[in-house]
Amino acid sequence: MLDSFGLGEWGIVVLVAVIFLDPQKMASAGRTFARFRKKWDSIQREVKQQFDSLTLEEDLKENLTNIRTAKAALRREARDALKTLPSAERAEGAEKILASIREWPVFQQAGVVAAFAGTLEEVDTENLLRHILASGKTLLLPCLRPEADGTSRMVMVPIRNYDQDLREGAFGILEPKEELRAGIFMSAGGESSLAPLPVPEPDLILIPGLAFDERGGRIGKGRGFYDRYLDGKMAFKLGVAFEVQVLRKKLALEPHDKFMDGLVTEQKLRNFSLPQSSALPGPA
Repeated sequence: MLDSFGLGEWGIVVLVAVIFLDPQKMASAGRTFARFRKKWDSIQREVKQQFDSLTLEEDLKENLTNIRTAKAALRREARDALKTLPSAERAEGAEKILASIREWPVFQQAGVVAAFAGTLEEVDTENLLRHILASGKTLLLPCLRPEADGTSRMVMVPIRNYDQDLREGAFGILEPKEELRAGIFMSAGGESSLAPLPVPEPDLILIPGLAFDERGGRIGKGRGFYDRYLDGKMAFKLGVAFEVQVLRKKLALEPHDKFMDGLVTEQKLRNFSLPQSSALPGPA
C-alpha cells in the first residue's frame, strides 16, 4: 500500500499531519510543499528534455544515414540514365543547351561567368566556354586548392584562352594550368600562401550535377566542392544537365546541399527563383 503512494499523496498526508499537530503552521507547510513540488517538476522537466534531446540526436543520425543511402541510389540512377544517351544525342543536346544560354538575358548581361569543363558524366561545355570567351566576358574555371588541414577546396581561376590555359588535372577534368593557378595560390610578394588572391565575383555560375529535381535540388558526386564554393555566393546559380538527369521526384538532400536558381537542359530552361542580385533579371 505504501509503495503505491505518489509524491502528491505523501504531500497531502504530511500536510494533514502538520495541520492537526499545529493549525497555525498550515500556511508555512503549504508554502514549503509548493516549493518542493515546483523543484520536483523542474527536475522532471530537465530529465525529459535530456531524454528528448538524446532521442532527437538518434533520430537525426538515423535520418542522415537514410538520406545518404538514398543519395547514393539516386547517383546510380542518374549514371544509368546517362549511359542510355548515345554520343550523337549528347552532342546535339550540348548545342541546344548552348543556344538556350546564349539567348538568355541573365547570360547576356553577365560580365563574369563561372563555369566548368564537362566530363563524361556531364554536358560537354567546350563550345559554351569558347563562346563565353568570344563574347568578351571574364571566364572562371575551377581547380582544387590545398588547405592547411590537408583537405582541398575548390576555387575559381580566370581563363583567357581555351586552347592555351587548360590542362588535364584532378579526376581527368580540364583545369587552369599551373602558372595561372600560381597567381591564385601566391601572395602579392610572390611567397606561397594558402589564401588566394582576389578573383572577380561571378554574376552567373554554371553548375554541373548528377541529378536535379523540379524545385532546384541538386546532387553532385558527393565530394561537396560546389556546395562549399556556393556558400554565400550572390550570383545566379544555373544547373546544367541533360533532361534524363532531372528526376520526377524530390531529391533526398542534406542541410548543406545548395539549391539552384535555375536549370537548363536540352529541352528547356527552368527558373526556380529570382536572382539575388537585382542587377540581373530572371529567365524569361
